[in-house]
This record gives sequence, C-alpha cells and structure tokens, in this order.
Amino acid sequence: MIWNLRAALHLDLERFYDQMDADTLCPDPSAFSKARIHLKASAFRVINDQLVEIAGEFGLRDNTWHGLRLLAVDGSTLRLPKASPKIAAHFGGLTSRHGTFLPMARMSYLYEVRTDLVIDARISPYDEGEQAHAHELIGGNVWEDDCVLFDRGYNDPRIIAWSIAQDSHFVIRVTVGNSKAAQDFVESGKSECEFTLTFADDLIEEFKGHGMAIPKTVRLRFVRVLLDTGEVEVLLTNLIDRDKYRAEEFKALYHERWDVEEGIKTSKCKIEIENWTGKSVTSVEQDFYARVLCQNISASLALTAQPALDEETKECRGNYQINMKRAIGVIRDQFCQLVKATNQQLRELLNRISRRLIKSACIVRPGRSYPRGTPRRIPPSMPYKPIV
Repeated sequence: MIWNLRAALHLDLERFYDQMDADTLCPDPSAFSKARIHLKASAFRVINDQLVEIAGEFGLRDNTWHGLRLLAVDGSTLRLPKASPKIAAHFGGLTSRHGTFLPMARMSYLYEVRTDLVIDARISPYDEGEQAHAHELIGGNVWEDDCVLFDRGYNDPRIIAWSIAQDSHFVIRVTVGNSKAAQDFVESGKSECEFTLTFADDLIEEFKGHGMAIPKTVRLRFVRVLLDTGEVEVLLTNLIDRDKYRAEEFKALYHERWDVEEGIKTSKCKIEIENWTGKSVTSVEQDFYARVLCQNISASLALTAQPALDEETKECRGNYQINMKRAIGVIRDQFCQLVKATNQQLRELLNRISRRLIKSACIVRPGRSYPRGTPRRIPPSMPYKPIV
C-alpha cells in the first residue's frame, strides 16, 4: 500500500508475498480490503515523524540560510475515485462545465526545501482552504530557528500572527493589487522599506484563547525583487535586520520555494499519489500518508548517497545530484528486502542501493526554465489497471 498499484490488487498482493518469502498464503483481495479498515492513517504519520527526526539528527545536508532552517508551504488538489458515494460525501468536490461531479480533496505540504523531506502534510475536504492547512502545519512544526517561504494566497494576518507568536520567520509573496501598502511601496521605487502592521483585537483575543500572546503591532519589511522576465515581485518578511539579511539575497532565497512545487509534482507524477488503492475515506487517507512516507524514504536514501556522489564528482565541471525518480524506482523494487533484512544484510543492501543511485546521478543545470501547463496524467481506473 505504500507503493502505487501497478496491476490488479490480487496480482500485486501475490508479488508482495512472493518477494517477502512469506510462509502464509497470500490473502484474498476482499480479506485484505476488510483488514485494512482497522489500520489508522495516523500510523504512517507517526513513522514519517520518526524518519524526519532521524534524518535531521544525521544532518546529511546543510539546510540553513543565515542559521535558519528553510521550509516552504504549498498546496494542491487531488482527484478521487468517482464511484464512491462515501468519498464524495466526505471530501466534496466540484462540478465540471459539462455538469459532471468530480470528487476532489485538498492537500498541503510543509517541505524542507534543501533536503526534499515532507515535514508534515494534510489532506482534507475540498472546501477547506490552504490557509487553514497552513495554520495547522506551521502551528506544530515551526519554531524560532525556522524561516517559512509562502506563495501568494498565504498573505493572511493569522499566518503572520502564528509566526510572531512562535518567534519564527517568514517570507511571503504579496499580490500587489490586493494590498494598498504593497502598491504604495511599488510606486515609491524603493528596493525595501519597513512598516508597522496592526493586528485586529479579535485576532489578539483568538490567540489568547490558544494560550499565545501576540503584540498589537509588529514591524515588517517589504523587499522588491526584479525577476528575469521584468516582473516586479514584492516580498513581505519579518527579517528586518538589513545588515544581516540584505535585500539582494531575497531573490535567490525565495527561488528556493520552488522545491515544494517540485515536491508536489513528484508526489503526483512519480509517486502517483492519485493512484488510489481503495474506494473508502479510510483508504484515501491511508494512501495519502503512505505515499508521503514513500517519498521521504526515497529522499532520505538519496541524501545518504549524495556525499559519496559529491566525492566522486568533485573533479567534474558541474554539480551532480541523485535522480529522485531513479531513487523512487530503486527503493520501490527493494522495499521488501529492506523490511526483512538483518542488520548485516541491511548494510550491504543500502551500500548496493547507494551505488545504483550514484550511477544514475544527473547533472544540475541552474537557470533552466520551461513554460508551465503540462497536462496531468490521469491514473488508470482501479478495475482497468495494466497487468504489468
């Protein structure tokens, strides 16, 4: 279940039991479906939390900027199985222009941009907004040594208040047309400026109810960024120390938020997070958090192999990195061996995996860009999955 179905359920179950060399017979698909109802999706979240914690302890890659851990929040939508009234009733959806109802869910990631690890994730009914997800994600995972990068749509006083209450830092892209202060800043022609934001009394009372105190006013900073296209980008931040956080650094800093976009694309196109294995609300939640765990297993093993790759390619012209798609494929094929291996076998297996990942590394080509809008591949319907 942690990997996407490649064939009918009974075929994948047989493959799994064959690879595990299990003494017991492969269960019937209906028995498997009944048994999985008792498995809580939170189990995958607990395992993912432990994996992220272990990866942080090893510190395989520098993920800080001026001593701050860089995070990013972004969200998207997920197509759900159509032939399930329970899923449609729980998650909701939208009606297409042809009058067809499409069950949809809302998802969000809190992403560590320099390690490609999903720190936390949320899936909810379609009507729940990404800002609500952001409140939950940063509320329990972001602290004083963190800096969170937000896209347009997250410029909300409540998100700013959460950051201030937790003594954390943020950089938010502002939609100029929706902010009078941002309009005045752009018209001024300045590269940066400070201003005072006043919180509403009801918001202050709301945070008191959470046992958190926020001030009535806070000093913030606008930074102008000129993109290569000529477009002016306005960033809002509470990093107001101009000597330590220079304005010219913010263009490269905010560009790192693109990693969370790539992370969501990896989930959809490489992990195939919409390749659902069941038609119940429970199975959708299990699949979602299991695939997040799958992505983090691949990313953590790629991080483990990266230092050896750096050593092998230090005399090369360009920089090389582990191919994430290759990592996902290798780990998927070796997953059963990883689960059942002894300590000695695990070391040998991890070394073999690391060598395979290094052989398939790809060169980093900075500055490349491509037009967006590639159509999404819709996964096959569960009754019509291919045999191989």
